[in-house]
Amino acid sequence: MSNRIYFRGSRQLARQLAQRLVSMLTGREADRQNIARGVFLTLGFSALNSIKQDFLVKSRGGTGVDGVKWKPLSKEYLAYGRRFGTGEKAALKKAAGLGKQHRFGTGGNTGLLTADQQKTWTKIFGSRLARLSLSMPIGEAKARAAQIAWAELKRQGARTKLEVFGNRQVDIGRDTGVMFNSLSPGQLDNPGPNATYTPPTGDGGSDQIFQLQTAGIIVGTNVPYAAPFNALRPFLPSDPIPEQWEQDWLDAGTQALEVGARMLYEGAA
Repeated sequence: MSNRIYFRGSRQLARQLAQRLVSMLTGREADRQNIARGVFLTLGFSALNSIKQDFLVKSRGGTGVDGVKWKPLSKEYLAYGRRFGTGEKAALKKAAGLGKQHRFGTGGNTGLLTADQQKTWTKIFGSRLARLSLSMPIGEAKARAAQIAWAELKRQGARTKLEVFGNRQVDIGRDTGVMFNSLSPGQLDNPGPNATYTPPTGDGGSDQIFQLQTAGIIVGTNVPYAAPFNALRPFLPSDPIPEQWEQDWLDAGTQALEVGARMLYEGAA
């Protein structure tokens, strides 16, 4: 899209209006018509939109416009740490050929064993532990006994959480939706001098950073775990800003600036 603003009038007037626009955008002249405010709100909205779209691509295993591809989640985390959505655990169990009876685990935990399989595991574990503890430290003996018990149960068809839940497909960083929502654009009405911005509703919306400055705007998130997450899996732009983002922001800002320039021109004419 073109980034030109067309003007009809004398060169002197055009120069004066351009100088005033620059002064408003850089904070050297009071923004009484809210022209700079409209431009900055529009830029902030566009920046959040870029961040949101890139976050979504990366969370699904894709590569962002900045060339960054996030490290995938480990099978262990998917199986034991990542929360499950409504009905997700039951669906995964069904796909693995397991039913409601597969709900028992070892050591008093829940798992994917039947009651009979749990009893078998406990029996094997106990007998092996009694023998192994005579020749090795108790910690090593327990680990080895558990390994033997699981090997036998798996030979008989038992399934582990790592096998059933460790390969599930999830969007990284979107288990609660709080951080993602805090980085999503809200509602921008009337781009230009009359622009108003409303943060997104729902969990995380109140954590969004959308702060107008004298000569710009700051966007981001106050979600506590966003910073360590961004350090491991970057979602905020760093230098240099991706060219595609710069162009998108320039296009959005130019549209808002055009509306403001027209207002300024009509007031001066």
